[in-house]
Amino acid sequence: MLLEFKVRNFRSIKDWQNFSMLAESKIKEHENNVITLDNYHVLSTSLIYGRNASGKSNLLNAFKALQYLVFESGDFKLDKKIPAFEPFKLDSRYSKDPTEFYIDFIADDNIRYIYEIGFNNTEIEYEILKFYPKTQPATLFERIKNKPIKYGEYLTGRKKDIEEKLYNNQLFLSKVGVEKLEALTSPYKFFSRGLFVSNFHDSKYDELLIQIYTNRIANDNLPFFKENMNILMKEADTGIERIEVTEEDIDVDLLPKEMSDEKKEELVEKYKRKIRTIHKFFDGDKEVGTVDFKLDEESTGTIKLLAMGGLILEALADGQVLIIDELDKSLHPKLTKVLIEIFHSKKTNPKNAQLIFATHDISLLNNELFRRDQVWFAEKEYEGCSHYYSISDIPGVRANAPFEKYYMSGRLGATPVINKNELNFQF
Repeated sequence: MLLEFKVRNFRSIKDWQNFSMLAESKIKEHENNVITLDNYHVLSTSLIYGRNASGKSNLLNAFKALQYLVFESGDFKLDKKIPAFEPFKLDSRYSKDPTEFYIDFIADDNIRYIYEIGFNNTEIEYEILKFYPKTQPATLFERIKNKPIKYGEYLTGRKKDIEEKLYNNQLFLSKVGVEKLEALTSPYKFFSRGLFVSNFHDSKYDELLIQIYTNRIANDNLPFFKENMNILMKEADTGIERIEVTEEDIDVDLLPKEMSDEKKEELVEKYKRKIRTIHKFFDGDKEVGTVDFKLDEESTGTIKLLAMGGLILEALADGQVLIIDELDKSLHPKLTKVLIEIFHSKKTNPKNAQLIFATHDISLLNNELFRRDQVWFAEKEYEGCSHYYSISDIPGVRANAPFEKYYMSGRLGATPVINKNELNFQF
């Protein structure tokens, strides 16, 4: 569960910017949108608005960059540059400064952790992991460039073995993926399993997601996934009664001859299963049976719903933090609203999953759906840097304010400034 995220010197983000999922105590509306765990009161959803190029996607990409480093940097070669280093380019002073991330979260052991890193193009400048065994924070490890790593009393095990194998471009926490340290397993799993960032928009990505979920349905390795997907597709008024998975023959002779038999077998196993959508079949106005459709016969919106629905169902099943860039793309606004409300219900979200997404759909900007601390805006300053704020940061906006009207009139900021008089095209 995400509590707070901070980032500095990453893409359009110049100075420290804070994004919080902690519910503000002064805000009393929509208590069902708040998850209470021990003494923490956390928002189940947040959405981010802003004009094009304001930095919405860059905030979400910062989550992805941090996750990537935790998950992958343990395998970096000695001389590999750190690909996540993308400093703010519009101020010369920042090109040599580190990119910095700070994340405050509750892992699957129900313990709160704070993880901080700073890095440049070639090395990790600092890496600090703290946790809350009781009411006060304790350090698990602290790593500062050119200094020995300091270990807290709670971190036991063969940590020195990891330190000796650690390159300057690798995160210590990333090594937990292959070197077991019990005290670091839960924070590592938060990044590897508890956080999912979907920041691609093309149809190929949707097809890949659908293939992944097709195989999971076939292998029955996610309980009730097929049943829940059928409920979602039917209730979303797609005309689909249910989905089925079939196996198709793949002609291996069509694969490149230079490909190994092992690789061919792997590809066949991965792609032989296909989803078929089952629809009612009629003779005039009389229902006489069913007919199945191939996936490419369905609408773009239905395919998008299958992809997004899979992400959402998996997040709900595992209690994930799900971050999506443009959740509403190709979906009807009423359907997007229903997907959001799933996270607001204790019945449909018993494991406290969270949804964070960027959007341009102002129909969602509704005080009947969101609290003031759930609605965020990305604004780009004159110097080209992004900053982020919520409605609750704006003085004088009441709980019953017409959010959509205020936003479109410019009262909440983060709207494009377009001077039509300057559009002097020449033909």
